[in-house]
Amino acid sequence: MKHLYTISVSLLICVLLTQIAAAQTNTQATIKSTLQGTVTDGVTKQPLPGAVIKIKGTTHAVSTDIDGKFSFVTGQSFPYTLIITFVGYTPQELNVAGSPVQIALQPNNSQLNDVVITGYSTQERKYIASSISSVNGDVIQDQPAAGFNQLLQGKTTGVQVLTNSGVPGGGITFRVRGNNSINTSVDPLYVIDGVFVSTAEPLQTSIGNQEQSNPLADINPDDIENIQILKDANATAIYGSLGANGVVLVTTKRGKRNTKAKINLSTYQGWSNAIREFKVTDGPTTALLANEAKTNTAKDNGKVVAASDLIANPESQPTYDRIGAIFRTARTENYDISTQGGSATSDYYIAFGYLNQESVVKPSAYKRYTGRLNYDNYLTDKLKVGTSINVTRSVRNLSSNDNNPQGVINSALFTRSYLPIYNADGSYARYGSFDNPIALINNLNNNATGWRTIGNVFAEYTFLPGLKLRSSWSLDNGSEYENNYANTLISAGISTNGSASSYETKNIVYTNEQVLTYIKSFGKSNINALIGNTFNTALAQGTGATGTNFPANSITAISAAGTTTGSSFRNEAKLVSFFSKVSYAYDEKYIIDASIRADASSKFGADKRWGYFPSAGAAWRAGQEDFIKQLHVFDDLKFRGSIGVAGNQGGSVLTEL
Repeated sequence: MKHLYTISVSLLICVLLTQIAAAQTNTQATIKSTLQGTVTDGVTKQPLPGAVIKIKGTTHAVSTDIDGKFSFVTGQSFPYTLIITFVGYTPQELNVAGSPVQIALQPNNSQLNDVVITGYSTQERKYIASSISSVNGDVIQDQPAAGFNQLLQGKTTGVQVLTNSGVPGGGITFRVRGNNSINTSVDPLYVIDGVFVSTAEPLQTSIGNQEQSNPLADINPDDIENIQILKDANATAIYGSLGANGVVLVTTKRGKRNTKAKINLSTYQGWSNAIREFKVTDGPTTALLANEAKTNTAKDNGKVVAASDLIANPESQPTYDRIGAIFRTARTENYDISTQGGSATSDYYIAFGYLNQESVVKPSAYKRYTGRLNYDNYLTDKLKVGTSINVTRSVRNLSSNDNNPQGVINSALFTRSYLPIYNADGSYARYGSFDNPIALINNLNNNATGWRTIGNVFAEYTFLPGLKLRSSWSLDNGSEYENNYANTLISAGISTNGSASSYETKNIVYTNEQVLTYIKSFGKSNINALIGNTFNTALAQGTGATGTNFPANSITAISAAGTTTGSSFRNEAKLVSFFSKVSYAYDEKYIIDASIRADASSKFGADKRWGYFPSAGAAWRAGQEDFIKQLHVFDDLKFRGSIGVAGNQGGSVLTEL
């Protein structure tokens, strides 16, 4: 029930934020254009339901209905560029100058020969007997969103992406084939260049009943080469107790040997406004409605409302605009510079990025600075060493805008419009349980600064053609520092004479892996086999301090507070794994595969320390049979079936207080 409640709240927030983007206080609408159209298969002319249409450079996207039709309104003026994507079809960019539009997508049959990362190995897509989706990095670049997982919305089947709030860098709900647990984690496993990365929430500051941040916003989407999403049990069983919720494999860009240095500089600039702001009643109307409410309530109770309880002369009441004061034209700017190339024995990719994104509701904002180095060196014909290192610094200005009666939005929306914003002496006025939105914007001081390093070093040795051993050591080290202060000008600080809190949170994942792979083709047979082991440690620890009763608003150090408290936590989990997988294809038509993984986790009971996760699959490429080809109906026809067991060890861990 807890998970169902979380999903319901997330959906409610999405609806709320949609309404924020669709409301405006004045009567001059900022809708610039309305676009309607149809998306069809360029060969069969049949409609394509579920195709995603997005305006390039924005986050505005819609999907086609069962008839392949779509319609949306936008604040963009014609002309603009549409990006149209659909699984199994070549993405298309189309310049439009008016409505309606007819869009024909071409099937992408070349995907059958794409090399896909299947988990510890690679395989041509035509030989795969499990469910794996691929997304090219070009599809998610130059888009105004911080996290690459947010940009996967509508890019592949079986994946659900929900934005929990409109806050830049805010929480994301990412599900692969729905929720797979009712009492533990339902987030997929993310593996970036072989590094198991943490998706633990780094923030301790509450900003309203929602996920505070998106931990994967620390990865610059511009650095990504491709993404593979493992969806069924046959694909994820190789990750054992980590794979029940799906696995997302991210490969970042690398250089190529014997190529000249290439420098790439890209930027996008954006300005965001709510299409319409909330419409609220003016002062006279609100006062009249308030009087009617009191009169009707008294009548229902068989009483007569006293004249002194009513607002005198409601038609003469003033109107105070709180809604217009909380919105702004939000600035978004992004800069990326990279260089890549290689010599006869090495290759490199070096990149730096900067993102600054404001929220349309004051004062939330997010900044990110990233640096990446990917380097490979071929020491001999058989020995290769390399590294992938990503360093990120993030800065968040946090504001409790959603699901909080004392947040900026609710305080502006629900306070009656005839009530003054300021008292007669110039101080901030507040009413009932709601705070003063202007006071919150000017005095709320919630800042979080994060540092994160994701990197690995590896060595590969080729014994024979097709037989290779890889050993890697990886680290995901994230630290978040939060400093919050509520002074006596806002509700959170009035009752306590000033309130402050400070938190430091660290999430660290260490991983060591050894994988021996053998890939060989002979005659009509193709074999892809591997065996390996993993040692993994996940550590989460943090400290916190709070203080109240400060001598003055200018003094914010917790050490100066009259009353202080402190707390700390430490969680650690260890995992030892052994795994193997074999895939065999004959005549490029008949494919079978099988895998097994054994996990020993500190999260398992002492008498059930080991868990075993087998899988098997088979596929028949019927489209390669002569009798199918003679039908001249199918470009490709493939039947597959699979079975497997994957686990979820995302429960409780050893905790030290």
